[in-house]
Formats: sequence, C-alpha cells, structure tokens
Amino acid sequence: MLFSVPDQAWWWIAAGATVAAVITFVVLPPEPDEVPEAVRAAVERNRRIGKWGACLGVPVLCAMAGLTALIRPEPAPVILFLYSAAAGSMPIALLPIRRRMHRHYFAQLQTPGSKITLDRLSATWLYSILGIVILASTAAVMSATYEPRGL
Repeated sequence: MLFSVPDQAWWWIAAGATVAAVITFVVLPPEPDEVPEAVRAAVERNRRIGKWGACLGVPVLCAMAGLTALIRPEPAPVILFLYSAAAGSMPIALLPIRRRMHRHYFAQLQTPGSKITLDRLSATWLYSILGIVILASTAAVMSATYEPRGL
C-alpha cells in the first residue's frame, strides 16, 4: 500500500522533502541579533558560505538520489521514500535544538581550538529522532516490499 502511489508522486514528494531540507539549512544559521558582538564577523562569513553550500550542494544530492533511483534494480519509489524520509527528518531533528547548537557554536568561535559539543538533551533528541526515522522507514520498506515465504 505504501508504494502503490505512482512513481511521479514519489518524485514530487522527494522534491518537497529536498525543499524542506534546504529551507531548514538556510533558516538554521543564527540571526544577526542572536550573535555575540565578538564573533559576528566570523558567523556572517560562515553564514554566507553555508547558504551557498545549501543552495548548490542539495541539488547535487538530489540529483544523485534521482540517478540512484533510476539505476538501482529496486523500484524507484523505494529509493525515493528512503531519500524523502532522510531529507524530511532533518527539519524535525534540527529546528527544536537550534538555539542550543548556536550557544555551543558561539563558544567554539570565542575559544578557537575547542570542539563543538552537544549537551545531553540535544544529543538525545537528535539521536532518538534520527534513530526512529531509520527504524520506521526500514520497517515500512520491509513490510511493503518483502513477501513471506511458503505462501
């Protein structure tokens, strides 16, 4: 039932998930009023680079997923579903913890050489959301594409 949707609809779903991921990465960087004065120039430079990276890199990733969907022996909707699940989970995983990530990022910029670390709550949220998406999408693909033997 999951893959009874026409192939063209899965292409549109994958494109929508890509747009959501790009918007997330463009919106994710801190706003100028959130940035401490001491690191404002570095953050603005990284923001411009990141915006170009998101706008140029995501179409390449989308094209690679599209080519994979066309080349692989599996039906295209399966690959496009997995791609959409991965791209669509990024906004859910990153947007709620963006302010916490910014605080750690600013601390790292103020003390060069230190590592950016996640606090426990952010790490738990990120790992649990991405883990749930991986398990759910794997279970969905397995239940929709594999037939039980002996029947």
